[in-house]
Amino acid sequence: MAGEVAKTQTNKVSFWKRVKAEFKKIIWTDRPTLIKQTIAVIIISAVICVIISIVDSVALQLIQLIVG
Repeated sequence: MAGEVAKTQTNKVSFWKRVKAEFKKIIWTDRPTLIKQTIAVIIISAVICVIISIVDSVALQLIQLIVG
């Protein structure tokens, strides 16, 4: 039982060491690029939201026209 606990602790430490090593490999984007990309995502999301709303409204009107 004690051997299993020690092995589990070793695995946890090893896991976090590997996570830390992987984080050091990440190339983080600079702030201006991050801001531009965030704004682009927000704008594209808003445009898609408007398009989906229009398509939904048109579909609803067509269904109401068909159903009567």
